[in-house]
Amino acid sequence: MNGPEHYAAAQEYLAAAKADGVQPGDAAEVSNLAIAQVHATLALAAATAMAGSVVTAHGAVKTALPAVDGKAWQAVAGVAPGKQG
Repeated sequence: MNGPEHYAAAQEYLAAAKADGVQPGDAAEVSNLAIAQVHATLALAAATAMAGSVVTAHGAVKTALPAVDGKAWQAVAGVAPGKQG
């Protein structure tokens, strides 16, 4: 699982924790929140690698990551894809 996938998973588990019928303190809420936190932490670790990213004057995003990882982060973060170097 890569960073963007961890981010998406964290959002899904958080939504499940707050779903209709789930009461505060229920085992379902507690479990889903814990799993969401783990995924969010892993996503944060992966996102740290994006700290060196820059947007050029032409709007291209250049990352220090391999192109496939940079594109995956752009997709999950809602950033328009650009040329990477």
